[in-house]
Amino acid sequence: MNRPNVLILLSDQQRFDTVSAAGYPHMHTPNLDRLCSEGTLYRCAHSGNPVCMPARHDLITGFPARVHGYYANGEGKPIRDYRAPTIARIFSENGYRTVSIGKMHFSPVREHHGFDQMIAMEELPVIRQQDEYLMYLKKEGLGGIQNPHGVRPHVYHIPQTSQQDEAHHGTTWVADRAIEWLTENENHPFFMMCGFIQPHPPWNIPDSCKGWYQDMTPPEAIPVSRLPFEDAQKSHWFGDEDSIKEKEAIRKAYYTAVSMVDKHVGRILDYLRASGQLDNTLIIYTSDHGEMLQDKGYYSKELPYDSAVRVPMIVRYPKAFAQNSVSDAFVDLLDILPTCLQVCGIPYPDSDVSLFGSSLTEERDRPYQFAASGELPLRWVMCRNRKYKYVYHYMGGYEELYDMDEPEVVNIIANGIPADLCDVYHELKKEAVSYEKAWGIEGGVLDDHFISVPRQIVHPNVRGKFHFWANTQMQSFYEADTYDRGAVLEAEMKKALSDEAFSAASLTDVFEDEEWKTQFAECFAQYTDHEPFNNFPFESK
Repeated sequence: MNRPNVLILLSDQQRFDTVSAAGYPHMHTPNLDRLCSEGTLYRCAHSGNPVCMPARHDLITGFPARVHGYYANGEGKPIRDYRAPTIARIFSENGYRTVSIGKMHFSPVREHHGFDQMIAMEELPVIRQQDEYLMYLKKEGLGGIQNPHGVRPHVYHIPQTSQQDEAHHGTTWVADRAIEWLTENENHPFFMMCGFIQPHPPWNIPDSCKGWYQDMTPPEAIPVSRLPFEDAQKSHWFGDEDSIKEKEAIRKAYYTAVSMVDKHVGRILDYLRASGQLDNTLIIYTSDHGEMLQDKGYYSKELPYDSAVRVPMIVRYPKAFAQNSVSDAFVDLLDILPTCLQVCGIPYPDSDVSLFGSSLTEERDRPYQFAASGELPLRWVMCRNRKYKYVYHYMGGYEELYDMDEPEVVNIIANGIPADLCDVYHELKKEAVSYEKAWGIEGGVLDDHFISVPRQIVHPNVRGKFHFWANTQMQSFYEADTYDRGAVLEAEMKKALSDEAFSAASLTDVFEDEEWKTQFAECFAQYTDHEPFNNFPFESK
């Protein structure tokens, strides 16, 4: 009997409400819809820590951050115990050929975590020569592109025209490499994990894909409702000052990025179907976390609201999962490792350890769903049941409670706890404390109570429209062009915003804002040796 193969398809920053078959007809996702019809759709899937690195380490270890050490993004440190069992290492040790293709966002970048082979495409590799996608572009004569995944400084959340055409786009490349690898390893059991950068911003869309949502009116964002300790921030760090035209353009670009992933996921599935491997392959499609996309006035992730913590999850394996089935059970990324092991008949290496999650093949009635993110003072902890969601923010000890039958706008306990909700409030808070004490940040709970820290002004890097990640640049192939990187950046910005109808913005619009001008000049000065912007602002022609 053939051993089951495993294929994990992981998009980046994809909201739960971006699959048409899940009840969102504004989306064009024919391949994900077909996957739903042939498998099980989990409509209440969550990311237990809605930011890239922690979520991905949840997935590969099967444990929350207390075990793997990643409470937040960009910590630049290796996993707490490099010998800890990871999903790839377990499959490698059990005779599978294992490969990661595309974005993994491990630290260090080339930390393989047990994968036999890594075919990397990272957003911001420190060394270009370690990134297979960038080496591919160089081979194709496109090595001079400084921002192959979208121009980052300053135009991070503005829809962009891709610097390369669809044939050479990163999303296409991941599917190309997956099909190539599958062809070369056709007669061996495999564990493959494909990581797409889209729909993570910047949304760099090739011309061939721009028209997909041209005539649609996107759903409106959830009304602005901010945390009190963010009131001191200038409002343009958030999304509420964008015009209706800008908001619609941003949503259309985001949806287009999702549909690009759908298109090229379809190519991988078509190959498995044609090669006769589809029904013997456990396929899991999901994302590391969602995207606020202007909901409540925010962009990005790292927040306890559904737009950020809920993700799509679709599982196909006819021998264990019903076709055209829908589940509303609470599930999350921590359930993926035990699911893969159970389906493939592989025991967890340490028999004395109980995994946090459980196999999706098992009947479940999980009463609570948890999530938590960040280090102190900006950390928060979430616990929800079917009806209500409770959130605790360490900063100021601020609490939220939402009725999940309504959009997350009105904090029911903002002005005190209603008498009829006292039991619910105490129940969910008690569960949140227990979760944090067992699996969360050490020192966050004292005598079975959350600690609190003084309120501070939230730095724009944390919950801004243009945080530090947006202003980070990857290194060039060529040392000689250090002096000219500003000129390259100027040219790429011009191309990125060359389609003003698609972007709903122009280079002139960008540089009319004094705050943007100051920030961009500082960013620009970091990688040029000459006086920045002698002719500032750029010509927009």
